[in-house]
Amino acid sequence: MKLKNKLIAISIIAMSLFAVTGCSNNKSANENDYERNATLTSTTLSDVIYDSSKEINKGPTKTYGKVAYITIDDGPSEYNDEMVKILKDNNVNATFFMVDGNMKAFPEQVKNTLKQGNAIGFHSVTHDIHKLYKTDMSAKEEFDVCQETFKSITGETSDLIRLPFGSKPYTSQASYDNIVNAGYKLWDWTLDSEDWKSTSSQLLSTIKKYAKGDEIVLLIHERKQTVAVLDDIIKYLKSEGYEILPIGQSQQEENYWNGKLGSQN
Repeated sequence: MKLKNKLIAISIIAMSLFAVTGCSNNKSANENDYERNATLTSTTLSDVIYDSSKEINKGPTKTYGKVAYITIDDGPSEYNDEMVKILKDNNVNATFFMVDGNMKAFPEQVKNTLKQGNAIGFHSVTHDIHKLYKTDMSAKEEFDVCQETFKSITGETSDLIRLPFGSKPYTSQASYDNIVNAGYKLWDWTLDSEDWKSTSSQLLSTIKKYAKGDEIVLLIHERKQTVAVLDDIIKYLKSEGYEILPIGQSQQEENYWNGKLGSQN
C-alpha cells in the first residue's frame, strides 16, 4: 500500500510539472524557448521519478542519523553472559574484541555472544606490547592464532581486530602493514571510557560528558563496574539519538593510521 501511494504521488508530481511547463510553453512565442522548456520538463520529470524510485527501493534502511558502536574488550569473562543479556534486553548489539586465552576458557560465551547477533573480533594472544611487537610479524601472528581459536569454537571467521592500547603510538609501520595486508580490519576508538580505573558513576559521567558527534566508537571492558551501568549507558545513548550497531565485517576499518578516527600521537 505504501509503495502504491508513493507511485501515485510521483504521478501527481509529474503531471503538475508537465502542466506548469506546458503553460509556460503556450506563453512563449519563441521556438527556442519552447525547445528549452521541453528539455527542462523531460529532465525534471526524469530526475523526480528516478530519485523517488530510489527512495522506494531503499526500504527501511536509514540514510541519516547518529551511530554509536559499543566495543567491549578483554573478554569473554565471567561478566560476558550478563553483558550479552543487557544488550539483548535493550534490542541492541555490540562488538566484542576477545583475547585468545579467554575464548578458550569461555567457549560457550563465545558461541552465545555470536548467536545473539553481536560482532566478534580479536584482541591478541598476549596483550603485551613487548611481545606483540617483538618482530614486525608478531602482532599479525597473534591474530592468526585468535582466528584459529575462534574458528575451532564457532566454525566462523572474523577480520575485525583491535590492538591492545590502540594502534598508536606502539605499532610500527611494518607491523601495521603486515596486519592490514593479511586482510585484518583494525579498529581503534573515539571515546575511551577508562572504565578499568573508574567507578560505575564515574564511567557513566565520562560517557555523558564526551559522547558527542555523529559517530562514536566507545571503548569499554568486561568489568564489574561496567556491567553495573551498561543498561544506563545504552539508554543514555538512545536518548541522545544514537542508533547502536555492531561493527560489520564488510565495513571499512576506522583507526588512527587511516585517519578515519583522527590521529593519535
